[in-house]
Amino acid sequence: MAMSDAGRRELPTDVVVEVLLRLPPISRRRVGLVCSLWREIIDKHTEMQSRATALHWDTWDAVAHVVDDMSKSSTGSNTELWIPDRVAADFRFLNNSSLQLIGTCNGLLCLCDNKEAPGGAVTLFNPATYEELPVPPLPCTRPYIPSVERYACWEDWHEAYNFAYHPTSGQYKVVHVPCSINKVYKFDAVQVLTLGEASWREVPAGPAEGASCNLGAGIISIDGATYWVIESAGASWVVSLDLENEVVTRVKGLPGHPAGPEHYHLTEVHGRLGIVVRGVSRTTEVWVLDEGRRKWSCQYSLTRHNVPRPHFVFGECILTLDESLIRGHYNESLIRGHYRQTGVWSSSNKAVPVRVSHRAHGRPLVITSGRGRTFRYVKTMEPLSIYYAP
Repeated sequence: MAMSDAGRRELPTDVVVEVLLRLPPISRRRVGLVCSLWREIIDKHTEMQSRATALHWDTWDAVAHVVDDMSKSSTGSNTELWIPDRVAADFRFLNNSSLQLIGTCNGLLCLCDNKEAPGGAVTLFNPATYEELPVPPLPCTRPYIPSVERYACWEDWHEAYNFAYHPTSGQYKVVHVPCSINKVYKFDAVQVLTLGEASWREVPAGPAEGASCNLGAGIISIDGATYWVIESAGASWVVSLDLENEVVTRVKGLPGHPAGPEHYHLTEVHGRLGIVVRGVSRTTEVWVLDEGRRKWSCQYSLTRHNVPRPHFVFGECILTLDESLIRGHYNESLIRGHYRQTGVWSSSNKAVPVRVSHRAHGRPLVITSGRGRTFRYVKTMEPLSIYYAP
């Protein structure tokens, strides 16, 4: 029986929102079928696409900040979301600089401690509840023997992982791609772990088998698929893992003719796969793959602007990275938010690229160290305890 307006008004909206935030995303969508009023509350107040803000991860200090307001009226204020010293004493990560953020999904952070070799130690963390969930270690069949020059540091194990969510099944998955880590350790297979299960599964690599993986391009998950770039026979290709059927397929060659493997990276633009290509002429182009995954189209062109990675588009706000700041002995970067403005942002026609002029200064949002990553974040009270493996 549908809920009447009178029945709905017995509970304030903020109370209903707090209750719904404690449910997994798939359960919230099912609750939305009860009535149109509940569906409206869920769509407006609890779904990621309507509430997501930018989370910036400082890769040097392992500190996370979230931008308080992404709208045009933003004052540039941000809030500390994660500082290792504030975490409970028994939390496993003690060395800040070895800790890296793999990715975020629905308010959950997936972290990797690179000190644990080989493969790193992966843990999920909810900063809203301070719950943590250790992930079973990745199966590693080869011994790890670090080179002499790397005994004093650690490998970038986190770069081969991705944290993903399948919107239909409601399952969270951690994906590890076949690759070579700094030429000292090689992984031959795709490995997948579903939260709540006790062990990883090996997935046939398909077109990625035997190919070289460009970890520098990043790994990104969008709408039930995980994407990365391989290089084979002198050509570069995007491949994808279907998170439901767990099948790897070749998707498309690269657009925009990047000058080299270090001149592009994967991104997500309004629910579609994108590639950011940095040109030698200091122009950054963003190419987006259509829904049928058949054609790339250039949707953004930024003159003398770099963009943070992996995410830089947040609704109508475009983030750019100003790396010209130098304070004392430390290099600092400034993340700026850009919005539509006559003369510096042209074209509302989706058939032609949005062009951001070099004269566009944007609104200062976050000052950070020279190296950092920007992810989507939305607060959730979803408990991690439901995903403990038996």
